[in-house]
Amino acid sequence: MNYRITEDDRARFKRCRRQWDFASPHRRGLEPIAGVDPVLPAALKDALAVYYYPGTWDWQPELKQSLVHKAVTRALDEAGATDALPTAMALLDSYDAWAGTVDDFAPVKIGHDVGGLVPDPRDPERGLTSPDGAAVIYTCRIDLLAVDAADEYWVVRHQILDEWQELDALIGDEAAVAACWAWEQEYLGMEISGTIHNEVRLTGPFDPPDHSAKRVRVHQSEPSGGGRAIPQHRRLSARTSRSDETGHIEQSTAGPLRRTRIRRSRAEIGAVGVLIGAEAIPMSSDPAIYPTFAAHCQTCEFSTPCLALVARTDPEPMLAANFRRHAGEDQRKPRLGQSTWGFGRGAAPPQW
Repeated sequence: MNYRITEDDRARFKRCRRQWDFASPHRRGLEPIAGVDPVLPAALKDALAVYYYPGTWDWQPELKQSLVHKAVTRALDEAGATDALPTAMALLDSYDAWAGTVDDFAPVKIGHDVGGLVPDPRDPERGLTSPDGAAVIYTCRIDLLAVDAADEYWVVRHQILDEWQELDALIGDEAAVAACWAWEQEYLGMEISGTIHNEVRLTGPFDPPDHSAKRVRVHQSEPSGGGRAIPQHRRLSARTSRSDETGHIEQSTAGPLRRTRIRRSRAEIGAVGVLIGAEAIPMSSDPAIYPTFAAHCQTCEFSTPCLALVARTDPEPMLAANFRRHAGEDQRKPRLGQSTWGFGRGAAPPQW
């Protein structure tokens, strides 16, 4: 069986080894019995997956938005948080009104899981294996893969938050760059141009744009004479003409959303695998376990048992009462658009 490293697993190991030791499926694999994740952001991400579903992208906005409303209603109802429905509806309607002024891409796939064989940093031409001989695989879920009018592919991350993030945090988003690398490992021959950070702010007015706001639209199927309706890779001419744009950043704010497009260099994306490999070597062996005390301790679900260990008391009774073994495999419901490609421009790679 492969040794699989997830985005969350990697983040926990780098943040605090004790948190990782509690939560990692390769260690104790614990999760709180009572969920701690905020309900509204998760429901909004479900709704955005429906909003950017490739099969309905060219539908009339009213029809598509009705499906978005149903998605967020279902998600909040299942979570027992229907009191948040008016806020969610208002935000999604405002998002739809503003997104039309900045959405300069077409969706290709949504909520798609990808994985790549992690190279051995001691010999990058070989795949890394764990001490027991299992292949080390990095896996992550990509919110949205999009293609723009120039047939360039972008990894889009939906981020639901209270305030905008600092630009430096977006530039240094390792998980986003790792997603670019993992996609290219899964679909050999495809080239990801960079990342698009789609921030949705929960606070502030949800006013619609004025009628003079410019509407931007990239259709899934657009007759152009250039073969864009044929599944294909981005054309070589598009690659070479943009080779000098590495590091270019575009940022725009529209109502409750802010869109940051960051062009990633080939060196930046290519180096991620070796970096994950360097982290995976101690993860897959027998690392020393210790806490890293910082601001994240205030929101850590394992803060109470961690403090018990610091006080040299037995944390097992509270772990047995408040935590359970994680189910293991991702139990999220499958969604249309995850296993199939969009039918429009540059949608799918050719068969190899």
